[in-house]
Amino acid sequence: MAYSMDLRKRVVAAVQAGATVTQVARRFDVSRPAVRDWRDLAQRGELAPGVPGSKGPTKLTKADDALMREQVAARPGITARELVTMLSVAVTIATVCRRLIQLDLRLKKRR
Repeated sequence: MAYSMDLRKRVVAAVQAGATVTQVARRFDVSRPAVRDWRDLAQRGELAPGVPGSKGPTKLTKADDALMREQVAARPGITARELVTMLSVAVTIATVCRRLIQLDLRLKKRR
């Protein structure tokens, strides 16, 4: 859950008033990276929290889904890394793993 705008503004105001990042973090019981992030965001005028959830539509196509189904059925020992190299678009291994879960496909664990 995101911190409130009120807290973010008070933290930034404290830093701008001259307190150190560590002092402000202790005072408001937040992490030092959060204080630095909010300070930097405030300088750019973007202090509001980001929207949770997906950052956009997936790059994977129906053809990629079909390819993954075929490959997993044909080669149960195939790895997500190998699947990445076969797809029509460049994606991360994590993207392939998430899609495999969505497709209810499980890769056989190698020992």
